Amino acid sequence: MDCQELTKAAVAVDIMQTPEDKRLAGLFHCIYALFQGSFLNWIQQRYSNTRLREKLREDAKDAFQNGLLVLYDKSRKKEISINGSLKTVVYSFGLLQLLAYFKKDRMMYGIQDYKHGFDLLLENAFQENEHQELLNEKEKKLMEAISKLPQKQGEILIMKFFGRLRSKEIAEKLGVSAGNIDNESAKAYKALRQILKVKLSTEWS
Repeated sequence: MDCQELTKAAVAVDIMQTPEDKRLAGLFHCIYALFQGSFLNWIQQRYSNTRLREKLREDAKDAFQNGLLVLYDKSRKKEISINGSLKTVVYSFGLLQLLAYFKKDRMMYGIQDYKHGFDLLLENAFQENEHQELLNEKEKKLMEAISKLPQKQGEILIMKFFGRLRSKEIAEKLGVSAGNIDNESAKAYKALRQILKVKLSTEWS
């Protein structure tokens, strides 16, 4: 059976849900051969404006490989299911691993790279439980709430919560005054309180 046949969603699901299937190792060899290059191209197209293209490519290579290891481990434990195409699932596992790099080196990559990667996960409609490998429950709720805010307010809060930046530092990045950032932050906090229905405190920042 060739790689095109092995990576058809129905065939792949059958193999992954039967860990003792001798085709499992061959399936993952095919996944690597067919999808690794296109995953790297997809990431670089999505992040075409990044200042760190070479670092991004190397991190994306590692992320793809690590994502496959996680996917393989879940297959052997019968913890995997596929909704949609196999390619989408493989990309999502790779993207999760890449986001871990963004989260670790978020000040190097930039806050917007991290947010953009999170948005890509939502675009891919990735399984809810897999998000928890990257985000804890508090972070996930916060990101979902921030996504409902006006773009500028959302960017400011992401820089505050995930980038640990002060108003003056955010103002320099956005080319506005620190007072403007404080005013927008106040509006954003008020909106977040309504969305989350909780009192925002220092635990979120």
